[in-house]
Amino acid sequence: MNHHRAISFAVLFLSIVLGCDKKFDLGTLPRQDDSALDTSYVAIDPPFTGFADPQDVLIGNDQLLYVADTRANRVVMLNRAGQFLSERTMLRPISLAQDSRLDLLVGGVLVATNGDTVGAIFRIHLVSSSPDSAHRLDRARIDTVWRELAKPARRFPGLTVFGDNVWLAVRTGPDNSSFIDPDARVLQFDRNDNFITPVPALVTRTGSGITDINHPTSIASFPGVRDFILAQSSEGVAYGGIWLRYEQSSEFEGWLPRFDPARPEDFSVDFIRPNRYLQPEGVTIDRARRDVFIADAELDSVFKFNSRGTFKVESFGIAKTRGRMLRPTGLAFFERILYVLDGARGEILRFRLTTDVPR
Repeated sequence: MNHHRAISFAVLFLSIVLGCDKKFDLGTLPRQDDSALDTSYVAIDPPFTGFADPQDVLIGNDQLLYVADTRANRVVMLNRAGQFLSERTMLRPISLAQDSRLDLLVGGVLVATNGDTVGAIFRIHLVSSSPDSAHRLDRARIDTVWRELAKPARRFPGLTVFGDNVWLAVRTGPDNSSFIDPDARVLQFDRNDNFITPVPALVTRTGSGITDINHPTSIASFPGVRDFILAQSSEGVAYGGIWLRYEQSSEFEGWLPRFDPARPEDFSVDFIRPNRYLQPEGVTIDRARRDVFIADAELDSVFKFNSRGTFKVESFGIAKTRGRMLRPTGLAFFERILYVLDGARGEILRFRLTTDVPR
């Protein structure tokens, strides 16, 4: 009897494993039966709804929630319970960041005097001595800090700020033919919004190099350092996620790859597995654990890596959420809660690890 049971269990196990592999064909993602794992992400209900093709979500230094509600032409401020606080009408906002002065940086567009729609970056001054305008998106002063009138097709889909308020802007566009000034760049600005230089470690071209960029989409930085993660479309490149570490010595100062497949000790690091993504559009970092999350809108999936670049089995996708997450376009993380912006549904979904759920 025990022999027959063992055979039956083996057949059942093989049928489940083979069936799952055939059904999903996403080798890096947990299979549907992974819901039985001790550690996995579970949804927190209800989702926050009411957005139209939103492209970015942010938990600011003020611990408030911001949404780039793109098709609705507005930036929305919520508290973390999802209650509406204020909004600002802006054309096609697609990226958000906040510095330590609580100024909000927004990537969007403006209409130039010649009628062109031009990509631009704005600064919203939320801190005010007037109680009528303090922390009110609709009443705060706004400045245009960057625009490129000669290249109206360029856009700025990613922003991140370091601790000293130096900030980076991801730039993308349809034309990378120029060796001097291609569309795809990561631009560095000082705390006063003066342009410094493109990040020299990144090379604009198609190819299989670990720092090649073609159509970058999002960026997030680590606390206390100038390390950052850049996400990009898989079109023409091998690596949809690039992890750069800032180094400073008497001989060199700048960014270098955190992991490099050319180094034997890094060859098996999960984070630099080539051709993992299709269209990653969101990236965020757990500031306490330094875990990295990357959302792929085409694969309907969220990938998680620890600080050593190891892929985590609690990564999840459309099957794990039973169809609730359709096109993740933005991510934020705060106090052990992962916020996933679903561009297709116009919702913010919230997830928490089973090990972090209050007992």
